[in-house]
Amino acid sequence: MTFLVYRCTADPDYFIITDPAHKDKVSADACPSKGELEEVGEFPEMGKERVAFNEAIAKDAIKNQGFYRIESKTFDPVAQAPGTMP
Repeated sequence: MTFLVYRCTADPDYFIITDPAHKDKVSADACPSKGELEEVGEFPEMGKERVAFNEAIAKDAIKNQGFYRIESKTFDPVAQAPGTMP
């Protein structure tokens, strides 16, 4: 399977994952605050090497509802400095 990954523009920590067969059925309605979907890329299956999401769960969700949504709380590239830093 090839995974198509999109990021929610209104909720940048949320990603929508689908496949080519369900691509036309996926919309920003899957995002918590709607907005738009920004294409991240197209990725082949990697098995257990995949770190970002569980492919078995994603494939099952895509089969049942057309997409898989994940939240990545560490996506923010400009996180706040800890209180102990100057």
